[in-house]
Amino acid sequence: MATAKKRTDKGALQVELRLKDEHIYWKKYVWDAKQPMAVVICNYPGQEELYQDNLTSMLVKNAVIEMDKYGGVIIANLFTKPLQTVNERTLAEAFLDDGMEELIKVCNEAKIVILAIGSLANRFQVAADRLKILLKQAKNVGLLDRIYELTNGQHKRVHPLAIRNEKWSLLEINEERLAELMQL
Repeated sequence: MATAKKRTDKGALQVELRLKDEHIYWKKYVWDAKQPMAVVICNYPGQEELYQDNLTSMLVKNAVIEMDKYGGVIIANLFTKPLQTVNERTLAEAFLDDGMEELIKVCNEAKIVILAIGSLANRFQVAADRLKILLKQAKNVGLLDRIYELTNGQHKRVHPLAIRNEKWSLLEINEERLAELMQL
């Protein structure tokens, strides 16, 4: 019976956080700068510091690592302000004027953009409007072919927390799906 040798694995993880006052635009994790980046767009940030992660961030980072195609992930959000209570009013106050510009900028850095917002846009009009603005601007700058939705087995849009023990399933946003999303 052969015995396994002990070993120590080492790696470097670069972490960047783009913020302004209490607003968090995005958080970037890079483990292999030679590989392409992924962007995962969630709803709104947790109360994070540079080296702290919330459960959503951990799930996103681990899922992208498991894809084994990307050297890092930028976790961006439809809304930039951490929220305790989610309603139309708090969402309407949860982003800065330049937030969409920052979203499009990081999407341009990535090979793939994954919408991981779950049902937020179905439940709140301000979220539906913000999603429409994002998709329209992404289309205008030629990013539509990079955008996918995180879905469950029934092609229903989900948030990473809803499928925390499942492998990610991605659905491409084509012109037909884009038209459906614009009707929200």
